[in-house]
Amino acid sequence: MSHWRSVVALVAGLWSTTSLAQAPVFRAEQGRAGQLRDERGRTLYLVDLEESATHAFLAKAAPPADGFDSHHDLPTRHLVNDLRLAHAVTPTHLVSHVGKSFSAYLTEEQVERLSKDPRVKRLTEDAPVDFSAVWSNSGTTTVTPWGIQAVGGSQTSNGSRTVYVLDTGVAPHTNLPFLERLVAMPGNSPTGCYPHATHVAGIIGARPTPQGGVVGVNKGARIVSVAVGQNEPGVTTCSSGGTYVGIGLGLDLIYSRILASGTVGIINISMNGPDFKEGRTLGDKMRVLATPNPSVGYPGAFIAQSAGNDHRDACNSSFNTPSPSDGIMVVGAIDSNAQPVQLLAGVNAIRNQPLAGDGAGSNYGRCVETWAPGNVIRSTWPGGYADLSGTSMAAPHVAGLAAFLAESQGLTTPAQIEQAVRARHVTNSGSTATVPNLQLQSVIAQPTVALGNNGLAGHFQQYNSDPFILRYGSSGAARCSIKTYRNNALQSQAVNLTPNGTVPTAPQTPGQYRWVLECANAANTRLATSQITATIVRGITKVVWVIKSTSTGNVPQEFSGASVRIDTNRFSWAPDTMVSQRYESVGADACVVTTTGLRNFGWDPHELWSSGTYPPSLDFGTLLLGNPATLPAPGPFDLIRWHVECTNAEGSSLGATIHGFQSL
Repeated sequence: MSHWRSVVALVAGLWSTTSLAQAPVFRAEQGRAGQLRDERGRTLYLVDLEESATHAFLAKAAPPADGFDSHHDLPTRHLVNDLRLAHAVTPTHLVSHVGKSFSAYLTEEQVERLSKDPRVKRLTEDAPVDFSAVWSNSGTTTVTPWGIQAVGGSQTSNGSRTVYVLDTGVAPHTNLPFLERLVAMPGNSPTGCYPHATHVAGIIGARPTPQGGVVGVNKGARIVSVAVGQNEPGVTTCSSGGTYVGIGLGLDLIYSRILASGTVGIINISMNGPDFKEGRTLGDKMRVLATPNPSVGYPGAFIAQSAGNDHRDACNSSFNTPSPSDGIMVVGAIDSNAQPVQLLAGVNAIRNQPLAGDGAGSNYGRCVETWAPGNVIRSTWPGGYADLSGTSMAAPHVAGLAAFLAESQGLTTPAQIEQAVRARHVTNSGSTATVPNLQLQSVIAQPTVALGNNGLAGHFQQYNSDPFILRYGSSGAARCSIKTYRNNALQSQAVNLTPNGTVPTAPQTPGQYRWVLECANAANTRLATSQITATIVRGITKVVWVIKSTSTGNVPQEFSGASVRIDTNRFSWAPDTMVSQRYESVGADACVVTTTGLRNFGWDPHELWSSGTYPPSLDFGTLLLGNPATLPAPGPFDLIRWHVECTNAEGSSLGATIHGFQSL
């Protein structure tokens, strides 16, 4: 399978960085720089802006004369226009909905000035990026999603088999002309408030119009939407969620429709939960729905059910008694590299925000009987199209394929349909997933790789005082290597690493960091890359008290709020004891000292000595700790507490406390 290469503007992902005290500047890697320059030699940048910077322009009602479309929000347009005037730049494009940013050709001087403007979040130099997935979307007006290609579609339905979508309700859409809509619970809306069902239906049978759109696996398939949702109080236009009762009613309604038709049905269930297991109410109903009953003339149904998105055993949340001919197939999800969608480096593999919730990855195990495309799948959405990920998207690929096989081969039982699906299984080299393909076309799978920090991917910021471990993960890879860059300079390189592990080193010096992961398959014929970037800023790494009693000659004791339990940070003194006392910090700019007293085992509301702001480290010299009964507040006092809280300009803070007890 050949690879596709494309230049994609304004993608933050393959960047090196320069260290600035203000907004970070991400520059293109060596060999990629200068890809987009104008006739004056200026370089194209994407300038990301702080969200809060638009607040100053909320009151402006008239749009600026900037030439941008009216669908952009006015505060962002005014902010960009203000930056244009302040820095003599000419914005070429504007983004106002998925963040606030503009692009412009900039000189080095303008880059420097913009980086110091507090309204600027980051600057990213434009550069090309490589696409290396096994499959990718194709077409312009009419889009064939990569998932359709992966299962050997799109095919044209003859409409002799009905595909039932058991969900919250499919919305009308121009690409779904063969749609009938039923309601399992009378009185509720046939349309789901969350358009999950509309997306599922498009994967099964979307048929493009002359104006275009997307195409489904079995375009033009006869789809019946069975809405199991219920209207929220006061809402009449759409239904939300579903209950065991509603789903049970929906399964029952489908049974009656199939019985009346006399023709085997195809059902998609992109829902999960423990009650779908056999022996539970919904699992038992699925078994009845799938099983032919000749005594009453019921032909049965083939059911494709999603495996679930928790990256655990699918038997916990889907039909759990797999059989090669029972007509029920639980479907796991693969990505466009032909790899199972799975949690890698602690990062969720299913990411749908803000359209829907995220998930760790596809469920797996013995209950998953087939795999199908389920990551970043484009399909129908009310008013247009959208990308969603999850096993909810994988199941309808199998449902659409099963319907076409039943139509084209004249299959009349669920067992025949399941066996026809299984007969189309292909094993893609370098992947553990078995995928049905109508053309029996297999591919060489591409490794999927990821880098993560505590579940985060992309870019993160943290203090150098906070320890962290970067994790890397891969599927379909045999070996990996990692390069670490700081401020665009190669710091280290680790080679011949195992496919999953941790980054060998973690930075402690402030700066702009980038880690680049490369993983190859066993044959060394496929290479995949991933990267994560970080802004590491100065943090406070140490705050301690050092106490020495000069009367007894005790050795100095360090009391640190960072590493020592507070109940060990204590010493005792006899009346009229001389004590030397100081505190020290590393990474702080200023500290505040507070001294309070304890009387009768309760904190006194009055400070014994007033608080003050002090330098990062201070030696108080030798102090006389007298009899607590003579201190300037009602006594006697049993304890004095000194607390120092240190901060720096980057917002890091750390404190330490000591307690002094009177020894009578």
